[in-house]
Amino acid sequence: MMSPPINERDFVSLLREHSRIINKVSYFYATPKMPFDDLRQEIYINLWLGRDQFRGDSKISTWIYRVAVNSALMALRSSKPKVETVSLDFGMLDLSTELDDAQKENIQMLYALINRLEDIEKAVILLWLDEFSYEDIADTLGLKRNTVATKIHRIKEKLSKAL
Repeated sequence: MMSPPINERDFVSLLREHSRIINKVSYFYATPKMPFDDLRQEIYINLWLGRDQFRGDSKISTWIYRVAVNSALMALRSSKPKVETVSLDFGMLDLSTELDDAQKENIQMLYALINRLEDIEKAVILLWLDEFSYEDIADTLGLKRNTVATKIHRIKEKLSKAL
């Protein structure tokens, strides 16, 4: 069952409502050859082109995550043979003002470590940190649930060793 087509006004509203997802994916996959704004624009384009393909089988946020991550990965593959890590502008991240400096520093360190992960690992851990279930992560990324569980375990080990 297909959902009714999304018009321009609804699409803009959808982008505003889910801008956090799109911005987060853009930040973590941006490189010097594929800057944040270009990557975000690529995601917007792919969301627009694929808007009528959303069938409602999953949450709209899951679909947006899937399109955003796949868009980022495809853009990076076409822009260069090997993905580089980049430093992030942490002033742009949504860090609550209620956090003390030590907590902010810990979050920044965690994001810096996540940024060094392989592309698929970034996608898995970002979804997990956004409290997606293993099943939703598997569905979003086209993986099996057990693969997601294994990857999360290995990513946690990798991050704790890096600390």
